[in-house]
Amino acid sequence: MRALYCLSFPVMAGCQGLRMFMVQTTSKRRFAVFGVVALALLVSTMNLTVAFVVLPQMREGLNASLTWVGWTITAYQLTQAVSMSLAGKVSDQLGRRRTFMVSLAIFSLGSLGAALAPNVSTHVLLRMVAALGGGAIMPVAAAIVSLEFPKERAKALGLFTSIMPIGWILGPTVGGLIADEVSWRAAFLMPLPFAALAIVGSAFLIRESSERKNANLDLRGAALLTAAIASFMLALSLFRVDAGTATAAAWALLLASAPIAWLFWRHEAHTEDAIVDPALLRLRPFVAANIYNVIWGAASIGSSAFIPFYAMVQFGFESSRAGAVLIGLEVALIVGSTVTSLFLLRRVGYRPLLFAGGVVMSGALLAVGVGLFDVLPDSISPFWALFGVLAVAGLGMGVQAPASNNAGIELMPSHISSIVGLRGMFRFAGSVIATTLIFFLLSGSEDTARGVEIVYLGLAVLMFAAAPIIMLMPTGRERRIDQQAEPYPTP
Repeated sequence: MRALYCLSFPVMAGCQGLRMFMVQTTSKRRFAVFGVVALALLVSTMNLTVAFVVLPQMREGLNASLTWVGWTITAYQLTQAVSMSLAGKVSDQLGRRRTFMVSLAIFSLGSLGAALAPNVSTHVLLRMVAALGGGAIMPVAAAIVSLEFPKERAKALGLFTSIMPIGWILGPTVGGLIADEVSWRAAFLMPLPFAALAIVGSAFLIRESSERKNANLDLRGAALLTAAIASFMLALSLFRVDAGTATAAAWALLLASAPIAWLFWRHEAHTEDAIVDPALLRLRPFVAANIYNVIWGAASIGSSAFIPFYAMVQFGFESSRAGAVLIGLEVALIVGSTVTSLFLLRRVGYRPLLFAGGVVMSGALLAVGVGLFDVLPDSISPFWALFGVLAVAGLGMGVQAPASNNAGIELMPSHISSIVGLRGMFRFAGSVIATTLIFFLLSGSEDTARGVEIVYLGLAVLMFAAAPIIMLMPTGRERRIDQQAEPYPTP
């Protein structure tokens, strides 16, 4: 890692004096740091969502089946989930700025390789490389911002939800336009200039910080956690492959994930420098938040991933038009999350916001699931009808996301990067479950649009059913438990 760090950032050697000068201008620098972090978040979200809208072109260009092309999404999500869960602890020990910059460099190399890949298997492999770097960005960014804004941490982290949708907009809209006018390969190159700018900004602006306490990196725990996550999520993905050997392998991996997870838990419980603090998986508020994040990831990330595809097969939209329909969702998400972060988060508390946003999201999913667009009069454009429903969904997500982002952080702020990493891991696990169900139904259904609608109907019911879990999640007003003698009870 040190070698990659030195090779990736030779500019730092001649700019040490300038960087130190900028570090000293603290009052202005921290907002510039937030800008650099925001740019990195933009990069990671763009690279994920651009794949959603170019699936048809990739299928033709790589001469691959829908199942294989779908792996470009699944493999990215799987690797990103693993990377998120490990990056927090790694950055605590190796340095947050160093980990942040190396992550951006790995992400850039993987994205470049994926754009140039000659076949679908190489493309998927290099997408995994990009996800390895991209997955580390969020938890490390949270730790960096938390240090820069200790008194405004909740607002700063809540605003992450306002920044990331910009990448979700640029990915499918600009990426779809590039795919239509140039090539789907060029669409995967789109985030690279932003990544380069974020690397340079990090070198000049971000101060190095770590929690080094002569601790060793828990490599065994990291390996067990990686194996547990990978076996579970890979099993779900293999279930959608139409082959007997793939189904057998899926069952084997699914059955193996449980004992591997138990070995991981047993190891972490007896390890002083655990890669994941067992309290984050054991205490009731965190258990509730982790379960809800799985459901939230399925209902928000998993469902929105297939909106462009649904628009193309249901209404015959081109890639750019199918991507543009997401603008309603993303703009409403930006507005909702910004207002919530700045004005409602502290005044209202987390639970009411989670309830309200969940009801709105469920209603929008239900509208798609019951086939609302099949009964609309001809005078209503399908584009604007879908645009409006997605805007309602985005508003619900915008109200929920800042509360969900911060739930639990105030309890153990010293573990912020690990909490954010685990939150992202569980969300991506939920999105992979939803993605697997959608692909499974699509592969066995003659009416692909109706298959998507059935999954959305199920997700709407699931969101309603998950409401009681919110009552077990943190409110945002509890005392820190990493300084309390009596922690929260376990479930």
